[in-house]
Amino acid sequence: MLSPHGVVMPPLRSMLANIGSQVVEGTLVPALIFWSMLHLTGLVWALLSGLAWCYLAIARRWARGTTLPAVLVVGALLFTTRTGVALAFHSTFVYLLTPTINAFVLAGAFAGSALLRRPLTERFARDFVGLPAHVTALVKVQRALRRLSLVWALVNIVNGAVALQLLMAQRYDAVMLARSLMTPVLSAVAVLCCVLMGRHALRAEGIHLHLRWRDQPA
Repeated sequence: MLSPHGVVMPPLRSMLANIGSQVVEGTLVPALIFWSMLHLTGLVWALLSGLAWCYLAIARRWARGTTLPAVLVVGALLFTTRTGVALAFHSTFVYLLTPTINAFVLAGAFAGSALLRRPLTERFARDFVGLPAHVTALVKVQRALRRLSLVWALVNIVNGAVALQLLMAQRYDAVMLARSLMTPVLSAVAVLCCVLMGRHALRAEGIHLHLRWRDQPA
């Protein structure tokens, strides 16, 4: 949000709590369910159980009348596609290969957007921070957004490369564990880069970024 005194971000405490809950709900829990059911009942029930969790999370939010995060909806759609492909081939390798390929595709999208000078991170800055178009269009802010797109490209390359190496070694448990732990950590590092580099770019343009841990009591 832009104020007369600069950019006021939502409280970091609420932002981190929201991100953390979405990571747990959309990544850690379905991965744990899939891994557990794979060893207990086999591939088919593991796939169906993980898919059922995703749609249960959506149904729970819908029943409560709360907003459905785009991350959760997109994640459920991707999970549905992965499950359908894996069931068709009846292969754990195929199931785990799909998100690995997606990581490289995302890396290419982020890197390509930076090279084309239309960084994807500009959309994130508008959606999550509320930066208006005339602020994201500033020269130094645009430069930072392009560099941040390259940061996210690197995150996805590392994520995909590690998973691919483990897949080729057929260490499926290690793939699930690495993806569940590494993805949140790398994403957190990238988010920190966004905050620090974005703050520096805004200050260079004479705009102060207001950061606070939580809302001040009335």
